[in-house]
Amino acid sequence: MTSSASWGRLTIYLDAARQWRRRSLVAEIVLRALEGKLRGASVRCGIAGFGDAGTVRRESVLPVVQHLPAEIVLVDDMVVLQAFVTRLDRMQGVLLATLQPVEVIDNPAGAGRDSQAW
Repeated sequence: MTSSASWGRLTIYLDAARQWRRRSLVAEIVLRALEGKLRGASVRCGIAGFGDAGTVRRESVLPVVQHLPAEIVLVDDMVVLQAFVTRLDRMQGVLLATLQPVEVIDNPAGAGRDSQAW
């Protein structure tokens, strides 16, 4: 078991339909995380949600998933995540980003930055 006080979780909330330079904003952020050698990224799309506009979005048909709320979760060293956030500042469409310290309780041996563990 590995524990480190310097780990953090960056969660980025956005509309899955947002575009960045003719590309899905979700795909662009994940690609930038990969290029930045972050340890991993997970994308979750919700079936319902609302933001500061107060409009609830919900769908039950899969083809319209592009209009639903999405969140991208990244876990890495806090310094790495803070640097990544500064790269996101120029991108339009990120509705909210939160950065929280986390305790990593299981990091398999050999699952370092260059590992194919994911």
